[in-house]
Amino acid sequence: MSAATYSNLDDDDDDSCPSYDFDFDNNQVEETRCNATKTASALMVAASAKAGMEDIDRERINAILLRESGNSSFMERQRKMDENSNKRIVEMKQRLAEKDNNATNRNWRSEMETGVIDPQIEKYKSQRQPLSTFVVIDMDSFFISCHILNEPHLAHIPACVGGTSMISTSNYVARRFGVRAAMPGYLGSTLVKELSKGKQSLTFVKSDFNLYKRKSGEVKAILEEYDPKLKMYSLDEAYMDIMPYLKVKMNNNTMNHESITKYLSSPNDLKASLPLHEAFPDSTVHTEVQNLLNSIRQKVKDVTGLSCSAGIASNFLLAKIASDINKPNGQHFVGPTEQQIQDFVQPLPIRKVNGIGRVMEKTLYGVCGIETVKNLFDSRAEIQFLFKPKSANFLLRASIGYSDCNKHREESVEEDDDEALHRKGISHERTFAPTSSWSDLCNKLEAITLSLVQDLRARCLMPKTVTLKVKLSSFELLTRAVTRNVAFIFDQNSAQSSSPQALVDVAVNLLTDVKRDRDKMNKVGWFTVRLLGVRCSNFQLHKENQFSLDKYRQKTCQPPTVINPYASPKREVVAAYTTACPAKKSPPKGEVKNASPSNLGQISCPMCDRVFPSDQNHALNTHIDSCLNALTVRELCKEETVSADERAKKKQKRTLNDFFTA
Repeated sequence: MSAATYSNLDDDDDDSCPSYDFDFDNNQVEETRCNATKTASALMVAASAKAGMEDIDRERINAILLRESGNSSFMERQRKMDENSNKRIVEMKQRLAEKDNNATNRNWRSEMETGVIDPQIEKYKSQRQPLSTFVVIDMDSFFISCHILNEPHLAHIPACVGGTSMISTSNYVARRFGVRAAMPGYLGSTLVKELSKGKQSLTFVKSDFNLYKRKSGEVKAILEEYDPKLKMYSLDEAYMDIMPYLKVKMNNNTMNHESITKYLSSPNDLKASLPLHEAFPDSTVHTEVQNLLNSIRQKVKDVTGLSCSAGIASNFLLAKIASDINKPNGQHFVGPTEQQIQDFVQPLPIRKVNGIGRVMEKTLYGVCGIETVKNLFDSRAEIQFLFKPKSANFLLRASIGYSDCNKHREESVEEDDDEALHRKGISHERTFAPTSSWSDLCNKLEAITLSLVQDLRARCLMPKTVTLKVKLSSFELLTRAVTRNVAFIFDQNSAQSSSPQALVDVAVNLLTDVKRDRDKMNKVGWFTVRLLGVRCSNFQLHKENQFSLDKYRQKTCQPPTVINPYASPKREVVAAYTTACPAKKSPPKGEVKNASPSNLGQISCPMCDRVFPSDQNHALNTHIDSCLNALTVRELCKEETVSADERAKKKQKRTLNDFFTA
């Protein structure tokens, strides 16, 4: 959209300015306005640098937001969080001042840089990739764009997916008015109405996650033709490495796209071919990269009707930032040389770095005056001193535009499609109109949990830890978690498959615990909820089941040791044991056990050596359970008979002779 289309947003006349009821002179009014907009900026992310919001009137938008929501529960919570941030900033500044005053060496910063930080930086730089082939694909306003396919008029008016309580995403027309995701819908309506002077209004569209999943699947199917190992951590974002595709394409000019896709999907060793940066000039490769990415984005548009933007760089951190540069329907290339990387990353506001949020931004600015990535690099000694190692290391890597793409790709290669190796967790959550109805909350929680079960089943994930997330109407966030020894298994083909209701029951029990804790705090009646979420994590690897079975196979079955002198329990134990574990038969002298071809492909019970075909895992597992149960019965009987011995001894009559001979 051209700037002229929204020229009314740039009007600076007095009529468009928000009014304030203060008995001050004009200078005081202007100062109040500045303080108000600064306060709003500090507390909100609503008018941040989202794609499509570059030239908006931030002061007016922030003033409207503060006026409309200044006394809301959300703002009250934001103020409390902001106070905690202010305290932390003061403490960190005091630590820094004490370091400067008490340090025996006034040049501790330069010594820390040369002795600790700069060698680490050189190590990171030495690990950079020689070519820019890492791509991040980001769908343009994905949710609302899916609806525009069926309702084209939504593309030309301010529109969003969501309702008056919360917005999921907005189109680029609405973003020009400061409307964006994670904003209450009523605030978005107010912004559009006031900034358009009543000429336009915000249109709300009901969400349709079945539609979003279907369109996301179409996009993924296209992108997998170019990188079968791509990762999609959300419905609208994909991480790809197109180096393997380019290797095949540039070294085999006769192969078409279908042939290359088939070749990449089969087990082939691409390491045998010469690296592209050695076989071709870098400029040739990068030209091919950009042309290929253009064709990928065009194919996505032709097949799905949806546009996407992309970033290309030598690592995913830079590619992610670059994907936001030329939105919508554009792409941005970041070269792999050190100079090209620094020219791109240093001028960026630190909020552009994925992982730096509002609180971290405020902390960095409040303590060290950091606003840009270059400032972040220049203050690397202070960062190293003030922050925990993990945070300091992340900020150091961000300051030079580095991320470890080798590790990412190696994990993808080694995972053997076992997503549990690299995924930390998977969650579903829903925001809704605040309610305190227990039945409504349980019904919503059940729907969320069952939806999560479908994802777990599709990804073959087996979680041990379940976490409940509850956001109250006051925007207070509560969480509860539970970890089981045995993982949930939602594989319908597995004999140990868990019922989806089992996960629902765990989630409801956690919600019950949260409510009970609130009641104990004398806050009865204050349990009004606006968001529920369930997260599963701590995934069991598929290898763990096989490992446990292997441990059983290594054990040998020992004959029962009878301690009890009483005949009845002894007969019970031996009978139970021999029923489950038939007596072992030693092979004839000179014969090697299981050496004949007829025994190949067979598995024996580790407890009793009963032989099963290797493809009858269920029968083997059932038999092992019976063996283990028999051994358990034997141990219980042993304990019982020992107790019986003790009781029998106590009941024996003692004589006077026994007393003197004891």
